[in-house]
Amino acid sequence: MHPPGCCTDERLSVFNQCSPRGYICVVLCFPCDDRRREDAVQHIRQSLVQLTADNPLFAARLYTADGIVLIRRSCLYEIPFEVIPSKDGEEIDYEQLRREEFPPGRFIKPRYGIPGLAGSNCGLIPVSKVDVTFARGGLLLSIFLQHAVTDGSSLRVFLEAIGNKTRNVSAYTPSEQKFRVASPILHSVANRRLSEMIRFKEHIATCPEYAILPDLSGPTQPCLQNPDRAIQDPKRIGKIFVFTDERLDELRELVQAMNKSNDRPTAYMSLATLAFAHITKARVENEVFPIGLPPGPSAKLWNSVNWRPRAFLGATDNYFGNAVLPAVTSVSRDRVNAAADDDMDLACLVPVVKGSIDVVNEEYVIQRMSMMSLAPDPRLVGVNYDPRSPEILAFNTWRHFGADVEWNIPGVPVTKPDTIRRATGGWGLGTALILPAKKESRKQELFVSLSVNAMQALCEDERWMRWVDRTIG
Repeated sequence: MHPPGCCTDERLSVFNQCSPRGYICVVLCFPCDDRRREDAVQHIRQSLVQLTADNPLFAARLYTADGIVLIRRSCLYEIPFEVIPSKDGEEIDYEQLRREEFPPGRFIKPRYGIPGLAGSNCGLIPVSKVDVTFARGGLLLSIFLQHAVTDGSSLRVFLEAIGNKTRNVSAYTPSEQKFRVASPILHSVANRRLSEMIRFKEHIATCPEYAILPDLSGPTQPCLQNPDRAIQDPKRIGKIFVFTDERLDELRELVQAMNKSNDRPTAYMSLATLAFAHITKARVENEVFPIGLPPGPSAKLWNSVNWRPRAFLGATDNYFGNAVLPAVTSVSRDRVNAAADDDMDLACLVPVVKGSIDVVNEEYVIQRMSMMSLAPDPRLVGVNYDPRSPEILAFNTWRHFGADVEWNIPGVPVTKPDTIRRATGGWGLGTALILPAKKESRKQELFVSLSVNAMQALCEDERWMRWVDRTIG
C-alpha cells in the first residue's frame, strides 16, 4: 500500500511524449580489487537508495495508456539494482580488456537491449536501472535510462548524481520533467481522435525532418520506405576510430585555409563532415543487397542538436528530460562523393554542415514542439529517413557526458572510470557517435556502426584513414 499522498501520476510533457521509448545504456569501466567486490556492491546500492530519497524522479516508473506515456512517482520506488553474475568460465580479464582498449563488441549483448514502452498499454517500467558486472580485476557499472525522459545531457546529470552520492557529496539535481515556458501547449499532447489530422499534417509539413508514421510504431522512429517490401538486413559490425587532437587540428587548419576563412571550424564540425563524406561513400559503393534500397540523389547528415543553450534560456534549469532535435544537412550525393576524394570539396562542405545546425534556435524549437502538441497520438510522429538507405548518416556526440564525474567506490583505486562505452542489444546501421572522454583527453573516439562490407571499405579508404590514429575493435 502507498501512504496517502505518496503516489502521483502525470503525463509526460509533449517533448518527452514524442521522444523514443527505448533505453539508452552506458558502461563505466573501473579497475577493482577482487577481494572487495561485496564492499563495492553494498556501497553502490546504498548510494542509489540515498539518491532516490533526494530525487524521486530518478526512481519513478513509466507506463502507457492508449499510447500516452505517464510517469508515476512514489516513496516506495527504488532504482532497480542488481549484480549480473558471469557464466562459469566466462569472466573476462580486466587488464586484457584495457589492453584491447575496451573494444565495442564487448558491449553489444542482448541483455543491454531491454524492452521499452512499445505498446499502447504497457505496464510499469523504471526510469533508470543500474547493474554491476565484475571482471577479474575490474568492475563494469551499467547505467540504463529511459529515453522517453532522458537524453545525453540527462545522462550526464544522472551520472553526476550517482557519483556524488558515492562520495557523500550533496549537489543540486533537477527534479522536473517539464520546463518553465509561458505556453501550456508545449507541455501537452492534444486529446484528439485519429480522424482529426488536418492541423497536424499542416504543421508536420513545415518540419521536413519529420514524417507521419502509418503504423503507430513511433514516436521518433524511422519512416521506412516501402515498409511492406522485404529487404535483406545486412550483417553489421562496429569499430571505434580514434582521432588525435593533433590530426584534427591539421584537418581544421586545412579546412580554414581552403575556405580562406578567418575562423577555424570546430573539431565537431570537421569530424562530422569528414565522416559524412567517407561513410556515405563506403555505404553507397558497398551496400548492394539482393533486395536492397537504391541510393537516392541526395545525401543527408542527421545531427542531434541539444537546444538547451539555444532556446528558452533559463527555463530548463530544473528540467530533467529530452532537449534534442535533429538538424539535417541535405546535399547532392555527387557533392558528398567529391568531398571524400578532394580536400577542397571537403572544406567547402564544412560550412554547409555548420549552417544546417545553426538554424536551430528558439523559433525552430517552438515550431517542432507545436507540431508535436497537435499529434492525435504521439506514436504518429516519425523521423523522415530510412537507416537502410546508404546515403544517410546519423551523427551525434556524447563527448562531454560523464567521463569527468568523480566516484568513490570501495576497492576501486581511481576516482574516474578508465573509459565509458555505449552498450546496446545490437549493432546500428549508418550511425556515428563521439564517445565520452575526459576534459584533458587529447583524442576523440568515434564509434561507427555499419554493414560489414561498408566497414571493410571504410577501413581500406586511405583518405579517411590518413586522419585516423588507430582503430579499436
